Amino acid sequence: MACPMACPMASPIACPTALTLALLILCAEAEGFASCHAPTLQTKVFKYRIWDMNQKSLYLRNDQLVAGHLQGANAALEEKVFWVPNRSFEHARLPVIMGIQNGTRCLASPAAPQPTLRLEAANITELPRAGEASAPFTFFRSYKDGLWRFESAANPGWFLCTSARAHEPLGLSRHPDATHVLDFYFQLC
Repeated sequence: MACPMACPMASPIACPTALTLALLILCAEAEGFASCHAPTLQTKVFKYRIWDMNQKSLYLRNDQLVAGHLQGANAALEEKVFWVPNRSFEHARLPVIMGIQNGTRCLASPAAPQPTLRLEAANITELPRAGEASAPFTFFRSYKDGLWRFESAANPGWFLCTSARAHEPLGLSRHPDATHVLDFYFQLC
């Protein structure tokens, strides 16, 4: 027997408490007196292509995510970015958790005076359930003139960046300058 999760009536006020209690008891009996659990929140994983405003794509080299110009056969090296919304943070700031390799390795930036960016083995669909503890994996998206920026939730004011030079690791920077590119294109695959 399936566990009834919601009152079939339109209004919760119209749903009698006795009826709800009876349904819960029936559910417990049907499940061998096990408690009736609501389904867990499902998190849809999105797959995107991300590249910086200088047309450098992301790829993995020596276990680091780097940005470079990939052409010809090397274009197959490009890593797609998998992301999920993180509902533990203010929705208006567009919080996301990003990873590569089907979301099994996530971008992380633990709080620090001089923050760094690294890849950590993690399940992208489980991280949003960690609440505030998911801050090192969370980035706030902002959009302007067709370009996106990704601000670290654990390190406010620090943004995902590429180097102005090709084939350098992704990192974090406070401001765009001659050596750091903070603006990205972000396109659904």
